[in-house]
Amino acid sequence: MKTTTVLTAVAAIAAIAATASCRKMTVDQEEMKKIVEGTFPIDTVDSRHDWNLVQQMMVAVKADVPGEDYIDKVQILTGNPYTTAGTEVMAEKFTQSGNRVTLNFEMPVKTTNFWVAAVNRQGRYFVMPSNGQDEFSFADGDYQSSGTLRQPTPQAFTYLFEENFPLPGDFDFNDVVLRISKESPSANILKLHVTLAAVGADKMIGAAIRLHGINYDDVTVTIDEGKRFDEDYPVNRYFINNDEICSKAMDGSAVINLFDDAHWVLNPTEKDGRIVRMHYNTTKYQKENESATVPTQTRTYTIASNDGKDISFLTLSSIDPFIIENYNSINMEVHTYKYKYTQVLWQFTTGQDMQTDDHVSWALLMPVSTFRYPVEGIPIGRYRNGEIFGAYSRFNHSFGQWGRNRNTSQDWWQYPTDAQVY
Repeated sequence: MKTTTVLTAVAAIAAIAATASCRKMTVDQEEMKKIVEGTFPIDTVDSRHDWNLVQQMMVAVKADVPGEDYIDKVQILTGNPYTTAGTEVMAEKFTQSGNRVTLNFEMPVKTTNFWVAAVNRQGRYFVMPSNGQDEFSFADGDYQSSGTLRQPTPQAFTYLFEENFPLPGDFDFNDVVLRISKESPSANILKLHVTLAAVGADKMIGAAIRLHGINYDDVTVTIDEGKRFDEDYPVNRYFINNDEICSKAMDGSAVINLFDDAHWVLNPTEKDGRIVRMHYNTTKYQKENESATVPTQTRTYTIASNDGKDISFLTLSSIDPFIIENYNSINMEVHTYKYKYTQVLWQFTTGQDMQTDDHVSWALLMPVSTFRYPVEGIPIGRYRNGEIFGAYSRFNHSFGQWGRNRNTSQDWWQYPTDAQVY
């Protein structure tokens, strides 16, 4: 985040009384609300906004491919893998030939097209378009089963975080960028592939994922690569003060400990005894000691049910990735709007005192794997006093218009301003 919000932050500090010893704060709600609403890129946020771009879908599929006695599974795909590169698996269930199964999946709002596939034991795909249906059968032979197959990959969402909660930021939503995909090799095993794609923060940032609805005592979590993102971190951990892969949330949920320092993950470098902190993968140029383009880093977490129970219900919109930051010696958690005031590892506020009802989110869930986040210092979308500006500002397809009215411009994420996104 840039220093353009310093004056705003100073004003906010005057409105906050912090007790560092117990890591909690109390807030003058009305004053904080005025500060946030006066700084957020949108001057009139829809009072019923939930910042949700995901729709829940359910279809029934009968694995009745003529002449195929060894169908192994059915899938819901984002495209036709015989014609489209980058096709993703939105849902999958193992079954047998002739069986009917129900699949639940998630896709972007206002999206209607998807593909249904039956896959045999040899990996051969039989695919058909949805055509607005919610019941599918292969019996009539209206499917494609040959061609050059582009192997589908697990569906991935992008999670964008703005630092400085509850203070306003520059709202470029690139302070931490995570891309997370999920797959279920079996009903009692989940795999989360987590990629740290970018760090636009100036300060130390940690991150974790709460597995909402899954108890800590019920699962075992391992890392396929064998070591954490920040396995060789040279100083004491601050946000996640243990070396375990999994922690127990205050509500009893399992929490995957991702990393304590995002900068170290992308560039494990020290200078004069301090961790080097630059903007990584958030600018179109590299500037010495300020910005750099570096490889992304990925870890795969395998979550196994200890008693064999079905844990495949966990979805990409129901998990709770969050970042951890420090403000005035208080560790704050930044969650997507759905979990905005959830306290997982740190109790940073006293009850309801920080719930200012400003309808603003410091984190966004994008239901696509390739979302192009803003470059450093460019707001994701501005709409104030009639001015539309920012990385997503095409009229009638803008972030700002969506912010003012949650029912409009819901496709804004498909219309970037190329020079202003990474």
